[in-house]
Amino acid sequence: MTRVNETKLNHFMVSTPSGVVLTNAWLEKQGISSKLAWWYVHSGLLERLGMKAYKKAGDKISWVGAVAALQAQMQLPVHIGGKTALQILGRSHFIPMQGIRQVALFADLNTKVPSWLGKKKLWDVEFQIFRTSLFDGEDKLLGIIERPVDGITLQISSPERAAMEMLFLYPKYQSLEEVILLLENLGQLRPSVVQSLLETCNSIKVKRLFLYLAEKFQHAWLSGLDLKKLSLGHGKRVIGEGGKYNSKYKLSLPEIKEE
Repeated sequence: MTRVNETKLNHFMVSTPSGVVLTNAWLEKQGISSKLAWWYVHSGLLERLGMKAYKKAGDKISWVGAVAALQAQMQLPVHIGGKTALQILGRSHFIPMQGIRQVALFADLNTKVPSWLGKKKLWDVEFQIFRTSLFDGEDKLLGIIERPVDGITLQISSPERAAMEMLFLYPKYQSLEEVILLLENLGQLRPSVVQSLLETCNSIKVKRLFLYLAEKFQHAWLSGLDLKKLSLGHGKRVIGEGGKYNSKYKLSLPEIKEE
C-alpha cells in the first residue's frame, strides 16, 4: 500500500459513518475511487451490497440507513410518506414504530432508485416506491419535514402531507379502515399547510375525500381553510365498492360505519 492510500485509509476509518449504506457518490467525495473501494472490499474493510453500494465490514444497516443514503448521498427526490410517516411521527396508534414492515417512499415520476434497494434480503422491511406528481408548484419540499429516526435525520412527510398521500393510495394500496382510523386522529393539523397542499394537489379525488373526512370528523382546523381557492373539479367520483353517494363532494364511496 502506498503512503497516500494509507493516509486515505486512516481518514476513511475515522470519518466513515456507521449504520448507513455507502454509495459510490459518497466514497468519491471522500477521495475513494472505485478501484480503491474494490481494494477495501478485498482487504475486508468494506462489504459490497450491490452495484455502487457498500457498507463497513460487520456494520448493521437497517432500512433507515438505506433511505439516508438515497437522500443525503445520492440527493434523490425521495421521502418517506403516507402511513409510514405517520407511524414515525407517533400518530399511528394501532401499529408501533417497531412494527413497521413496509416503508412507503414517494418520489418524482422519473426518479430512478438503485437496484440494491429492492434486495429484500438486505432489509428488515419491504420498500414500496410510489412515483407520483401528486403535488405541483415551485416548492418541491412543501409539507416535507426532517426528523431523526434511530439517530439518523430523514426527510418525511408532515402529518398534513402524509394524510393526503394515504388518500392517494386508497383504495388500491390503503384500506378504508386504516384511512379512517388515522385521519380521525389528525385533529391538530395546521390550516396554513393544509391550504397550501390542497391548492397544489393534482388529485381531485384526494382533495374531495380529504375535505369530506375532515368535515365528517368535525376537525376544528377545517374552519381555517379558504375553500373558495380550491379547485374540486366537476362530475362524480366513484371510489371503492358498495358506494354511498355524498352530494356535497360528489363522491361515491363505501359507507363509513359509526362506532
